Amino acid sequence: MREAPRVGAPGSQLAAGFRDAAAAMLDRGRGDDAARGRKRERRGRWRLPRRRLFPAMGVPARDRPSPRHRVLVCGAVSADVGRPPALRFSHRRAPIRTAQSAQTRGRPSRGGARRAPRRRCRHSLRTCTERGAGACAPDMPAGDALMAAITGILSRTATVDREALATALASAGDAMRRRAPIEGGMAIAYDASIGLAHRASEGPGGEAVLQPLRNESGTLWLVADGEPSNAADLRLELIGAGHRFQSSSGSEVILHLYEHEGVAAFERLTGAFAFALWDREQRQLVLGRDRFGEKPLFVADGAERFAFASEVQALVPGASIAAPAITAFLALGYVPEPLTVAPTIRAVAPGTFVRVRGARPRGESFWDHASAQPSGHRAADRVALGRLVRESVQAAVAGEEDVGIVLDGSVTRAALLALVSPTLARGLRTHTLVFDTPSRPARARRATYAVAARARTLADWFRSDHCEHHVGPAEFAAAFEAAAAGDQPSIGAALAHLTAAYVSGSGDRVLLAGIGGSELLGVGRGRWSPWAWRASRRASSRTLARALARIAARVRPFGGAGRAADALGGTDAIAAAHFVARGLLGSRGIARVLRLEVAAEAQAGFDALAYVRTLASRVPEAAFLPATRSARDAAVRVAAAIERGGRLTFGRLRDVEAAAAALGLALRTPYLDHRLCDWLDAATSPRGGATLLDEVLAGTLPPPLRAPLRPPAPPIDAWMRAELRPLVEGYLLGDDPEELFVRAGVEELWRGFLARRVGWREAWTVAVLRAWIAARRGRRRDTGPRGVRDQDAA
Repeated sequence: MREAPRVGAPGSQLAAGFRDAAAAMLDRGRGDDAARGRKRERRGRWRLPRRRLFPAMGVPARDRPSPRHRVLVCGAVSADVGRPPALRFSHRRAPIRTAQSAQTRGRPSRGGARRAPRRRCRHSLRTCTERGAGACAPDMPAGDALMAAITGILSRTATVDREALATALASAGDAMRRRAPIEGGMAIAYDASIGLAHRASEGPGGEAVLQPLRNESGTLWLVADGEPSNAADLRLELIGAGHRFQSSSGSEVILHLYEHEGVAAFERLTGAFAFALWDREQRQLVLGRDRFGEKPLFVADGAERFAFASEVQALVPGASIAAPAITAFLALGYVPEPLTVAPTIRAVAPGTFVRVRGARPRGESFWDHASAQPSGHRAADRVALGRLVRESVQAAVAGEEDVGIVLDGSVTRAALLALVSPTLARGLRTHTLVFDTPSRPARARRATYAVAARARTLADWFRSDHCEHHVGPAEFAAAFEAAAAGDQPSIGAALAHLTAAYVSGSGDRVLLAGIGGSELLGVGRGRWSPWAWRASRRASSRTLARALARIAARVRPFGGAGRAADALGGTDAIAAAHFVARGLLGSRGIARVLRLEVAAEAQAGFDALAYVRTLASRVPEAAFLPATRSARDAAVRVAAAIERGGRLTFGRLRDVEAAAAALGLALRTPYLDHRLCDWLDAATSPRGGATLLDEVLAGTLPPPLRAPLRPPAPPIDAWMRAELRPLVEGYLLGDDPEELFVRAGVEELWRGFLARRVGWREAWTVAVLRAWIAARRGRRRDTGPRGVRDQDAA
């Protein structure tokens, strides 16, 4: 038998050379997108050819982008709804095929591999790869469940029944079926002192790994929701240190990292995760949560037991609604943490870990806000910031396929598409929501069509499949009903659920969200009130403005006058300007719609303006530096930072994460990277770190597409006056068994909205709250025992 050539021998080198040459020829022959992406990545910064612009600008056809990628239009589009001629999209597109012919079915592709047979997708104008009856997406990759639900109970009494503990864990898990429908594993200690349980979602890798996980000796047990984004690097490091992994789960690195370095190792974790770790030797329970609070984690600290779960309803089913949470929601549109809708439940703070050992839990922060620092030189800082952005985006989509991006006209989301397209070889799809409302003003319709045309142009340029989802009041009402069944109320939950439903229905498995981009850029439009800021800066103008606002609030308690009467009394001008612009109901409006005793308890337990002042006090001093920066510019930066610490974390991010979990999507948020945030917070350059970030993101786009377009808001106002009026009135003026609201005050609010004296957001907030209470009232929980997939002793 002839001996194979050794490594390094001339024969092996020659064979390797032939293989490389053949691979290069194949790449050049079939125009492999992945090879072109690698070439662009090696070349460095991508450059736009001088004459390769767009057909609307009169460029010859030979310089146009390739039209081989289809534009897919989903949803019913009426014939009378069309784009104005001035905004008509003139790019030529390939015909949309709804089915393949018998002659082309199974035909080999240009690369030589046979195409899989295709079938009709759930959308009428799409086809997708078939993998079984009723399927609409390729098989799930092996890996960890990126969306899951965890729960556990630590007993503080001497006598505990194992069967009762197992029943309680099973009931808590059943309460989280909407978030994680796949029943997971359970581990209970021999002495029934603690029990851990896990449920998996229907997302990528949902059933790949069974939790709880344990170390080699069985002294450490772990349940986790999500996994660190740097799990692969940490895994190699821990294997080199002698640790033996029991599974392919990325969450297992938390277990071995704690075993190797203790709680000090948590600061090395990045990404989105929430975990509970039981240390049997030290009799200690450790809970941890990611820095931005993307993964939820709630605790109930009682005299007889300490419990935790991914949802509030799993800990206290059927409990009364906390009055401070009602005030917070009516004033802000979300329930800020650590508050929850249950009086005895608190949320674990983002970026902290909690150690439960004995009678009292102790929390510590592992976010030191010093992971990245700018140098002060503009050119070097631009390069460093660009590297951070690219690393964050590449880590978010590493090893993923079927990724969906929702484009809305902003530079941040367009830059995501530009950064991701060279990395992903296939499965990149873009989406745009087009709200069909003929009764909207012409200016709003033109803005909607401009955003849709920009999204199509971006998709054609970066060669991604594009879906336009035309949304009407019926689709929005269905999303509103589905979002009302969420764990906590939020005014943006319906839109988040609608977006996630369209992305999931198109066959995508990963939602690449641009959440946090505008907050990092410091965009202040709409996040603060300039006149309120100017009025609050001086005592004389503040006193006069507050007196006028109080007079106006007596006549119109539900509008901006009520918020101004509350906000203009303090000395914090930025907090007052933010609350006037972004708040909802002031104290006078809340007192009108809530019963007297409920309003008194609610306002005593939560002060919305004090909460906004607390967020403003956390803004780093770099926002006010250097001294040459204008006070107005500093106020805009602080307002954006308040938005990032409040509405972004506890509103938008919570809504998108909950919707993605309910629909089996893995959520990726590359802009919410702690290194990127630390770098921008510490930037003291004259133009600010946000300007550098804007330049970095805009540099990834062709020059004609760098100007941002502000997308119009969904036409909820018009729908509430027409198609959605019966639905909203049914919730606002319906029965109130909990006896929380004053019917006369709610009717006054609704009449003011119909007469255009009150904005739609105030009426919509009360409708969302009452719909959530009705859905909570209608939920029925089965407290009977449930079979579990695995039981073990911890």
